[in-house]
Amino acid sequence: MMAQLLRIARLAERCDRSGESAAEAIGQDGLRDQARRRLMLGAVAATTTAAAGVVAPTALAATAKVSRTLYARMTRIRGVAVVGAGLAGLGCALELARNGVGAKVFEAGTRVGGRCWSLRGFFPGQVAERGAEFIGGSHHAMLGYAREFGLQLEEFSRYPGLPYYHFQGRSYTEAQVVEEFRAFADCIREDLNALNHPTADRYTEADSTFDFMSLDDYLLMYGASGVLRHIIGAAYAAEFGARLDELSAISFLRFVYGDRRSKFGAYGADRGDQFHVVDGTDRITTAMAERLPVPVQLGHRLVAARRMAGGRVRLTFDIGGRRVQSDHDAVVLALPFSVLRDVELHSSLGLPAWKRLAISNAAMGDNSKTLVGFKQPYWYVRHERNGSGSADLARLQTTWESNPINGSDTRAVLSHLAGGALARSMLPGTVQADARALLGDLDSVLPGAMESVQRDAKGQLLAVTENWSANPLSKGSYSCPRPGYFTSVAHNEAKPVENVFFAGEHTSSFYEWQGFMEGAALSGLRAANEACNLMLGR
Repeated sequence: MMAQLLRIARLAERCDRSGESAAEAIGQDGLRDQARRRLMLGAVAATTTAAAGVVAPTALAATAKVSRTLYARMTRIRGVAVVGAGLAGLGCALELARNGVGAKVFEAGTRVGGRCWSLRGFFPGQVAERGAEFIGGSHHAMLGYAREFGLQLEEFSRYPGLPYYHFQGRSYTEAQVVEEFRAFADCIREDLNALNHPTADRYTEADSTFDFMSLDDYLLMYGASGVLRHIIGAAYAAEFGARLDELSAISFLRFVYGDRRSKFGAYGADRGDQFHVVDGTDRITTAMAERLPVPVQLGHRLVAARRMAGGRVRLTFDIGGRRVQSDHDAVVLALPFSVLRDVELHSSLGLPAWKRLAISNAAMGDNSKTLVGFKQPYWYVRHERNGSGSADLARLQTTWESNPINGSDTRAVLSHLAGGALARSMLPGTVQADARALLGDLDSVLPGAMESVQRDAKGQLLAVTENWSANPLSKGSYSCPRPGYFTSVAHNEAKPVENVFFAGEHTSSFYEWQGFMEGAALSGLRAANEACNLMLGR
């Protein structure tokens, strides 16, 4: 939905420059998109047909050559602990091994991957994502991992059909939405010129004003129409898992109107290209773990950390109710701050006030995913829609079709992403009731949902819900910029403290890839480089 919102913003700006109507701009944009997609499909073909190792990045190829005996010796002598076996932690450990630095990876859960968790064997012939799903066209680290591991990708913009927009009791065309946005955008140009890229270390009075202003107050101040507020609200509920009054106004101004360095800037290279690993996103993290010289230590929940007299860091883990200590020359904490807050971080670590503030205040959004199986992609068969869209109904917020490349006339999967209070209320035990309520609202927008849904042998709806806020190993979905975030926390998440380093999507800059798998992957490489500089005396 955020990609659609950014497309709307880009089209509105084009209309202002060219004098075209929204309908004319959409038509011309479609022609350009067809040419772009031909180029992108060629790139995807090159990506998906590359066998593992043929185009292996130097880092991964070199890691595979490190013998387990040598690596065990390195670990004993100069050990680094990496806590968390998600994308960030695994990427960090691989890079440390490539540089000859021994590392042990500890994971609290029973599997690797973190919020990359794919669902197989539930929907016949299809793989759906419980968590992270989309890889952008400019997410080069993630695309590189997919190439390295020989994983097939599907590109979502190639699939036919239009998105839907249903707000305040009626449906809107994309052209109508663009015109709504165009009228609002004229009001805020002066604010865009006054706003910088604020961080906790550098901001102006104007930056602070916008930062502590909620997005809801900002939209109301400029008289954004009711339908536009609902559209932006739906996009941000999905993107950040929060209501408009729970988000900083800067999250709108610097996301939608980002510059060329931004993740999805209106002039950026990404242009909404979205890829999905056909056999599941967690194939990447599983392959990363398999490349490590020593296995990930599962079932190790971090409960305390302190610095010893000699400077080494002592970690205390809970392993099935038993406490075990482990000392290391350096530590990379690659777990969300929402979870790190439950760890006893001893004063001996010397964490300064700004770091403790970041750990305490960096927020996570509330998101739940409901995956529902259908007998066919009825949204296209009956309505010529692609399954993507948003609404402001009680149980329907944002949807898209998952794994369409493996769909057919007899099967399809629709993902529904809920944010905020609705997301918090959705639990595995309520999945049948939640799915029925979702289908009821979907029926009012795209009739035929209830009769097209798949059921199992017992007559139960074929549906699964994953509530990331209720998951004790994440306690949220991904980073969420609350009012005040940009001028009190931003850019302090990633800063190391002596031999303690930090990684994860939350440590990536909001102006880069925070909240994305790309941010997690790059943060792992950055933390590994920092640890290598310390360990190797560079």
